[in-house]
Amino acid sequence: MIELEKDEYSSFANQVLWSLFGITTVIVGLRIVARLHFGPRRRAGLGLDDYITLFCLILSLVVSILVTIASEYGLGRHVNELNDDERIHALKYNAIINAVLIWQFSLPKFAIIAILKRILNYGIKTAVLFWALGITSQACILAVSIWWFKQCDPVEFGWDKSIKGGTCADIKVMSNLAYFTSAYSAFLDIFFAFYPIPFIMRLNMPLRDRLAVATALSLSSLAFVASVIKLSALGQAFAISATDPTFPVPYLDILGMSEGYILMICSSLPALGPLFRAAKGRLTSHDISTHKSNANVGSSLHSLHKSFGNSKGQRLTDEMEGSIGGNSSSVDDIPLVTSPMSLMRTSSTTPESGIQKTMDISITSEIVSPGSDSRPRRAQIF
Repeated sequence: MIELEKDEYSSFANQVLWSLFGITTVIVGLRIVARLHFGPRRRAGLGLDDYITLFCLILSLVVSILVTIASEYGLGRHVNELNDDERIHALKYNAIINAVLIWQFSLPKFAIIAILKRILNYGIKTAVLFWALGITSQACILAVSIWWFKQCDPVEFGWDKSIKGGTCADIKVMSNLAYFTSAYSAFLDIFFAFYPIPFIMRLNMPLRDRLAVATALSLSSLAFVASVIKLSALGQAFAISATDPTFPVPYLDILGMSEGYILMICSSLPALGPLFRAAKGRLTSHDISTHKSNANVGSSLHSLHKSFGNSKGQRLTDEMEGSIGGNSSSVDDIPLVTSPMSLMRTSSTTPESGIQKTMDISITSEIVSPGSDSRPRRAQIF
């Protein structure tokens, strides 16, 4: 909760926000590298979820810069410690920060929706549900952003109370909007964290990978925790803002941006699967043992090649080497398999995803008359 005896929150907020931005930037950067250079679908490039995450990261950078600038004017310090010019600029930047910051923790929900589409390949009804929830959340965010500036007439009266004739709406309007928007955001965080888990567990992929993807996405429930803490602090923050409007703001900024950072990180973790496997293969001795075993298998295959002929041996070698040394698919590139028909469609559209074998079968029939000998006879040479 907000500690009233604390001297200021500005330096603490800057340290936390810039640290979170650095960590998130590294993870998102690894995500982009994994998308472009690892995995079987690297040629497809970046997807919608990647572009949304990058935009949210840029938005986070803008908010962090604004918080740093506002801190120079005294945002996060007690208002009685500021002169008139510092107070006006601090409150002005506060309005700008709050109008922009709420997009930082709401837009990453669309990145979650997009990554779920990439993993599960859900149908139209599920897409309508997900996007309807996301769009209604953005409508609430838009209302809060506009109200930050429209609650006072003229707009400048919101941070400069010396303007004569200025009026502001009741603070309860803003508090009710903030409560509803934060509560709805918390609901979406917990919904997108746990709703997809049963469908992820039905994916056509190893159990270990399914558990890894489900765990990574369920970690976004931490954003729900941050949102709940923010909800519990809103009442105290509005009460303090009535007499000390510059002091509690950075505390709420930390909680709001933490929610957005958690969503960006959790939406990036499933995409790092191919990168983790590549790093694990290079940093452990697994490659050495695999090389030795493949060498032994290769010698055995060479013997089989000599025994069974060139064409048949080559076909057997290709199949066995593909099953032994083939690369595993990225955990976020395997669609949900619900029927054998989907498997047939998948194999027909992505021939490189597995081993395909074509066999020509010919059947001959022979009419045998009663009393005749149908057993084959060897030709006799005289």
